Amino acid sequence: MKRIALILAAVTALAIPTAASAEAEAMNAVPVLGSKQFSEPYGAGFGHPEPEVIFNGGDPSGEVSEIHWRSWGGPIAIGFGRNPIFRPQGGYYRKLGRVELRANQLGMCAGKPAYKRLEIRAPKRPGAKLGQWVLWSGAKTICEAPR
Repeated sequence: MKRIALILAAVTALAIPTAASAEAEAMNAVPVLGSKQFSEPYGAGFGHPEPEVIFNGGDPSGEVSEIHWRSWGGPIAIGFGRNPIFRPQGGYYRKLGRVELRANQLGMCAGKPAYKRLEIRAPKRPGAKLGQWVLWSGAKTICEAPR
């Protein structure tokens, strides 16, 4: 009888996930880029893994398309894509510029493993050398709606 009770206790312990095991399982899942809340209601790509397009819902410079990611799931994911570039005299250049994205600060956003920070390097004009890294939309986190 004691033996059956021990076996039942062991099976029950294996069947009930603990909070720690659920969190560990979530952290092993493929991370997403921030949270959908960051770009609601008109944005795209945020809250999804390896998005091919991101858009923060504002003007055209807030969109990067044709994104190809490297090292997604690692501590830093690097992406290359195309982005409208402002012209000094106003408006945008006709040709899209090649930009580099850097997603980092892996953690949890809206209950999912996610990159919590996004940075971008863009040229001053299409075809020019990439500039300095800056925070995407000036946001310290892409886990919540900007304030």
